[in-house]
Amino acid sequence: MPSKYSIGCDCGKTQLTLSGEPRVRGHCHCNACRILLNTPYHSVTAWNPEQISVDKGEDSISEFQHPTLSMKKIFCRDCGEVLYNTNGLGWKVVSQHLIAKRNGGVLPEELSSISHFHYANRVVDVDDELPKRE
Repeated sequence: MPSKYSIGCDCGKTQLTLSGEPRVRGHCHCNACRILLNTPYHSVTAWNPEQISVDKGEDSISEFQHPTLSMKKIFCRDCGEVLYNTNGLGWKVVSQHLIAKRNGGVLPEELSSISHFHYANRVVDVDDELPKRE
């Protein structure tokens, strides 16, 4: 498995490197992700903070602290692309979709989801073979 992955925004002003293996890779159905990101569930890789470095465009990166959640959205202020969000555990959560976009439309197998979590909070049923964890 490669130990480094590059991600960045749509306009190209930012570039980040993800290093090592993510803590989590799956589909999150928690209420907080739905509220922060306005999506029914979030397909993610979650990383320790030190595993993500900014290689380009630090001055183009802004953050939005949600007013009631212990979560932030980190985004390019020029094009609006969400680079990652943080969760209540302090992890940096990167969308699998963003990783795939920056990898020719393909998500590396070693970063693909291995389960659904917080599935009891789901707003849509997902019919796949992955384990569904509460």
